[in-house]
Amino acid sequence: MRKRICLYVVVFLLAVATALPVKAEAAGLHYVALGDSLAAGQTPNKEIGAGYADLIALSLQQSGSLASFSKNWAFPGYTTEQVLEQLDKKGAQQDVRKANIITISAGANDLLPLIRNDSVRGMLSYEPIPAAFALNRVRKTYIQLLDKIEKLNPHAEVYAMGYYFPYPHVKEQHKPSVEKQLGILNQIIKQEAERAGAHFVPVSSRFGNSAKSLLPNPKDVHPNTAGYLQMANSFLDVYTPGSPDIPEQVLNTLPAPIPFSKLTSNEKEEEKEAEKEEEAKAEVAMVDQPINGCKRGEELLVRR
Repeated sequence: MRKRICLYVVVFLLAVATALPVKAEAAGLHYVALGDSLAAGQTPNKEIGAGYADLIALSLQQSGSLASFSKNWAFPGYTTEQVLEQLDKKGAQQDVRKANIITISAGANDLLPLIRNDSVRGMLSYEPIPAAFALNRVRKTYIQLLDKIEKLNPHAEVYAMGYYFPYPHVKEQHKPSVEKQLGILNQIIKQEAERAGAHFVPVSSRFGNSAKSLLPNPKDVHPNTAGYLQMANSFLDVYTPGSPDIPEQVLNTLPAPIPFSKLTSNEKEEEKEAEKEEEAKAEVAMVDQPINGCKRGEELLVRR
């Protein structure tokens, strides 16, 4: 699945390469997106498509400043601890070391599993004490995460993405308490990012708490491409204040997202092919193994 996601990014960038005007500037920026499903580009319908990271990369590409882009280390469902663990991998360390720009989406998967969303009745509920522990864990892990990135690459510009309110379809009376918890999450990310010399990217103001058009599935917390566009433009507000937004017509050029089921199916086929290759290698190795001091073919000849 990871290979397919990476390939999809390339296809996406090529498909929309002419969507924005190109400025003649020197190329050279290496952009790496770390984090959870938002960094990976998960849709409201269990698909992987063009997320905010892809749209940021597109904007950088069309300005003539993008040298490379990777979201190979962003995966749906990852908590802050799992994002941190990614940085122990050699490939992730290599990407981070050469990056000029790094975005991070981490923290929502520590908190949101504790919130019960009854999409039928439009109700939200959660336990305050477990939520408080989860938010404290986010703070501690974010400190380690930013410290690890600093050690790997002290020269990269790091941007910690904030979160929007993901339950616009619930009844109004159920929004404030959960909205407060998400506000605390954003405040933690902001405080730790600024303490580490990184940038915080607020996105909640572009969504509000009633963004049904950006979050169309009452049972799912992921935005559609219009929502991801708002996140990408929130990044540009911080990265290049005063610059124009990425235009909405870009959304009409995006290729269709790939369903999880298809990604999983392709991954299984790749695994089967890899297993066949290993079996073939094992058979060859067995033929070449010496038996009783001679090769297998020689032993058969002696017996005859």
